Amino acid sequence: MAKIREGLEKQKKESTQPWYENWFKRSPWLTTLLSTLMGSLIVALLALSFGPCIVNKLISFVSRRIEKVNLMVIQELNPESEPFLEAASEAVAQLEEQI
Repeated sequence: MAKIREGLEKQKKESTQPWYENWFKRSPWLTTLLSTLMGSLIVALLALSFGPCIVNKLISFVSRRIEKVNLMVIQELNPESEPFLEAASEAVAQLEEQI
């Protein structure tokens, strides 16, 4: 009779526990496996979500810098076109301010 009561108490405790606690009690390695998989999955989702935005910003930054270098090279090679290059430099500066 005592074993039956113990069994009923144990069953009652298990029924009040959340569903995931039973998993972790049966197999302790499951917590390690789940945390490893979930961590990797979260990092992959973040990379897929924010990666294109970061790459886009990086590409626009590099292209602006290349444009400035091109203007400097043209200015060194052709000093007569300075008024046009100043206008182009101002346009590039305005684009940088907008971004």
